[in-house]
Amino acid sequence: MENTVPNEIVSFMHCKVCLDERPPDLSPREYAQLEVGFTKPGIQIWCKRHEINIMHVDFEGAGPFSADTTR
Repeated sequence: MENTVPNEIVSFMHCKVCLDERPPDLSPREYAQLEVGFTKPGIQIWCKRHEINIMHVDFEGAGPFSADTTR
């Protein structure tokens, strides 16, 4: 199946703890263990390796969106 939507990401989200401990022979993309999914107010990015929040975008918050970037 051909992907009709190109990857247009210009800045990636990573877990800081993963970046700090990543083996030198692996790229951040290869080492990442992220989950991305919908929550009641928005979308969350979660690090499976460290069980920590990377970002939680609240579409119901003030302004265009609010984001919790605790890590």
